Amino acid sequence: MIHRVILRMITLVVCVMLLFGIMMPQANAQMDPTIRVYLKRLQIEDTLHVRIQGNYMIDDGSIAFADGAEMAIALRDGRLVLHINGVSIDMGETIRLLRCEGEKDAALYLQGLTGAYEGDLMLDVSENRIRPVLHIHVEDYLLGVVPFEMGDSFPLEALKAQAIAARTYALRKSGTEDRVYDVEDTTNDQAYKGRTTYSPLSEQAVRETEGLCGTYQGTLAQCYYSASNGGQTEIGQHVWPIENPDDYGYMDMRDDPYDLANDASSVKRYVLKKKPGKEGVGEALHAALVAALNEEMSSRGYNAEADLIRFDEIKSLTLQTPKFEPPSRLMTEMVFEVRVSVRECIYRDNEPRQEEAVDVSTELTPVPTATPAYSPYTSIKETIKVTLPIFTVAEKAMGLSINVYQNEMITVSDIGSSFMIESRRYGHGVGMSQRGAQQMAREHGMTWEQILTFYYPGLEVKCYSYDYDPLSTVAPKHIATPAPLPSPTPRPTFMPVSDTDLPKGAYLAIVSNIADDSSLNLRQSPSLSADIIRRLYKDQKLIVMSVNRDGWAHVKTDVIEGYVKSEFLQTVQE
Repeated sequence: MIHRVILRMITLVVCVMLLFGIMMPQANAQMDPTIRVYLKRLQIEDTLHVRIQGNYMIDDGSIAFADGAEMAIALRDGRLVLHINGVSIDMGETIRLLRCEGEKDAALYLQGLTGAYEGDLMLDVSENRIRPVLHIHVEDYLLGVVPFEMGDSFPLEALKAQAIAARTYALRKSGTEDRVYDVEDTTNDQAYKGRTTYSPLSEQAVRETEGLCGTYQGTLAQCYYSASNGGQTEIGQHVWPIENPDDYGYMDMRDDPYDLANDASSVKRYVLKKKPGKEGVGEALHAALVAALNEEMSSRGYNAEADLIRFDEIKSLTLQTPKFEPPSRLMTEMVFEVRVSVRECIYRDNEPRQEEAVDVSTELTPVPTATPAYSPYTSIKETIKVTLPIFTVAEKAMGLSINVYQNEMITVSDIGSSFMIESRRYGHGVGMSQRGAQQMAREHGMTWEQILTFYYPGLEVKCYSYDYDPLSTVAPKHIATPAPLPSPTPRPTFMPVSDTDLPKGAYLAIVSNIADDSSLNLRQSPSLSADIIRRLYKDQKLIVMSVNRDGWAHVKTDVIEGYVKSEFLQTVQE
């Protein structure tokens, strides 16, 4: 483990530099570095496949798994069943897979994925699904976070800033006693996909910042970050309910020229011609503007219908009504000053012309003209102001939506014959912008210290110490003398199916194309999001009532009916 010794030397040097005022003071406190990660991204329902690297054991030492062992853990009637080497073992409602002593580099490979999940794995049942929670050292955890939150295409200094922010975020959330896990492996917290072998620069950033965390007023800070802030940082109380904003005094709202200048920052654009002509302003925007004009046009004696109004000129386009107090530039309304022309409809489709006489002397019904007819357009001399709410009317009409937060930074530029409307911001915008950090390091040569100082101006960085291997381990002595093999768990009894007098068009099939130790979900309706009403095992006979074009089969037995994917059925040849 030579790299661990070198790593500790690097960390010691960094901490000494901080201690003597190169940046910020060292913390003396010891910290528990264990992070409990809910592996939600794997979307495990009733079966988890595991491959072992190194040596693992069940926490009570009753079963040992050697390097290279493969197993499946299935949910059966609320209990976890371990399948390995042709044997099925009822493990109850929880399973704890712990590394054996000295196995610091042991890891688990889950669901056939390439990421190494280093640490211990706790499994239980929650909401009728297997819930996997990985207990992992924070430094190992970061090796599976930084490559997926930024990645090796970012400069080293930006990656270091990311590592410190991610470490601080995780440790601040760790250790909550009333929760089974601290963070999810999704962007609800931080993206984590296990450790890969393809991110040397990200790993260097983690190692060279080991133990460094952001603090404020003596406690770990909440180092929020997002992909792109759109040119202005946001503050937390504008996004989440925060009881005491003073607790977040290390962040502020400020213009971010670095995020704005980065070509990789998220942006959507809409070009609106000042004189739209025959092309118009776009079908969706036209409909939105006409709907907003309804009251004004009615007061002038005109019908505000989409096919009766033409936009001749966009005189001006401005933004107004900031969502929050200055200096916020998050606007909520878009104001158009327009010139329009109006017309009337002489007749509609399937309506005969009013002046057209119907010949009653023949039995033939007159065929109406296929298209409606209109009077000529008449221009309205005065300009009219139309106000559209940006969220969500204007941004939807112009395809400018980027976020679920409805917080895009909208700007309008006069580019001669047109207006350029641009929408920016990907994420909540609070704290560090990943694209801003990239620009600062890549184009301006800024260090991680300068990046963090810009985005967290009140932050102190401290170096925490912790024992590298705090996770519990079990002695591997049982591996040499394995316990007697347990009795296999019996397969469930199949449901009865009466195969006489089948309904017209129905046929018999069996559950197929699944592993012997797996099961097939019978759902309430033909959708992957529908409730699971039962698990069907291989070779279960079913009556197939019908199959829709999406491949969902409506099936039944003598006791239950529901829906399964037809790809897992095999027709029974009579």
